[in-house]
Amino acid sequence: MHKPLKRQGDRGAPAMAGLLLYVIVSTPLQGCLFPQDEDVFPELPPKRNSPLQIRAQTPELRTTFYNSTMCQSLNKAFTLTVEDEDTVDVVSSIWFIGETTTQPFIPTSVPGGSKIRSVTAPSSLGFRSALANLTSGSTQTLTVFVADTLFQEVLGGNVEVQQREERLVDGVLLRDVGYKDSFTWVLDVEPCP
Repeated sequence: MHKPLKRQGDRGAPAMAGLLLYVIVSTPLQGCLFPQDEDVFPELPPKRNSPLQIRAQTPELRTTFYNSTMCQSLNKAFTLTVEDEDTVDVVSSIWFIGETTTQPFIPTSVPGGSKIRSVTAPSSLGFRSALANLTSGSTQTLTVFVADTLFQEVLGGNVEVQQREERLVDGVLLRDVGYKDSFTWVLDVEPCP
């Protein structure tokens, strides 16, 4: 048969409390005694490219478009509001009247400096002439692609962006594939009133 253990009294409680207090107080102080690294946190890699997005467009999705160069003042200007978190990126656009297999129109890129940027239709004579010559009574499409990098040459109707290379501080080479977004207007073409 086992003998029950005798209780030693309260002598162990103050010793245990003292030991616990010693551990609590001395643990943070030990960090001060050991040498510390100069760099507490390693340098973070640069932020990756953020996708851009079309936030608004003028005119509406489906709009009446008056053909002829005589009626240009009756047509609303085709404009997109684009948001890109990367304010240093240039926003480029490529416009198609009809399918993406047709002749693209490429206006001047919109420089960086702001998250919100306005992209407008090309002002070239070729673009305006192509719109003015749309057939009355027909329904046509006007498609615009926007990107945070330049576009590759359009082959077979495929619209792709050019990849960019970025060299990080440590010399590692990254490929930034870039982002694109698109919007298509439906044009109900009417003769000039």
